This record gives sequence, C-alpha cells and structure tokens, in this order.
Amino acid sequence: EPRYCWLGELSRASALATLARGRAMLISSQMEGGANVVSEALMARVPVIASRIPGNVGMLGQDYAGYYPVGNARALARQLRRLETDPDFLKTLRRQCAERRKLISRSLERKNLRSILTECAKINT
Repeated sequence: EPRYCWLGELSRASALATLARGRAMLISSQMEGGANVVSEALMARVPVIASRIPGNVGMLGQDYAGYYPVGNARALARQLRRLETDPDFLKTLRRQCAERRKLISRSLERKNLRSILTECAKINT
C-alpha cells in the first residue's frame, strides 16, 4: 500500500494530532489491549475499523458495523475498501462512534472510579 507510512515513535500530543487528521483508525489487535486507542479515536471523532475481539466489542458495541474477523486479511481489506468507496458506510461508522463517545469522558471515569473505591472501602471495613 503506497499510502502507508510508518511514523515511528511519537509523543502523545503528536499521536493524537495525527489521529485527529485521519479518516479512520484501524485497531488490528488479536488480543486485548486496544481500549485506550479506541477511546482516543472516539474522542477525536475518528471512525474505527476493528478486529472482532471482546475488548473492541466492549468498547464499540455488539452491532458495530466496522468489525472484521481476527486474522482475516481479506475481510479487513473489504472493510477498508468499503470505507473508501461507500459514503453510507462511513456515515454509519461515524454515527455509531458518536453514540459510543457519550460513554467516554474524564468526568464519567472519575465518577466510576470513586464509586469503585467507595465500594472497596466498604468491603474492607
């Protein structure tokens, strides 16, 4: 793919700026570990193409349209081609990501963390 360019290690600010300029983000994980990347893409309003692993499904929802089976390069290629050629597919991904973005915020994370810590404190007393 001639458009692919390895950028190497980037600062967090540079990585987020690069992500925000993207048309979409690919998370090709075969195992867990992409939740932070998916969250950053959602907050940057960048649609996601993702391997169908439990972590991605947990972040994006069971019915998200941008999945492909883990390790299936042909299915991934179909999703990427569809992203480039089907404006309705891109609109669907953007809409679905906007719906999921509502679940991600620093204030919500703080609130949930406080709740967990409060429950843990009750258990330990």
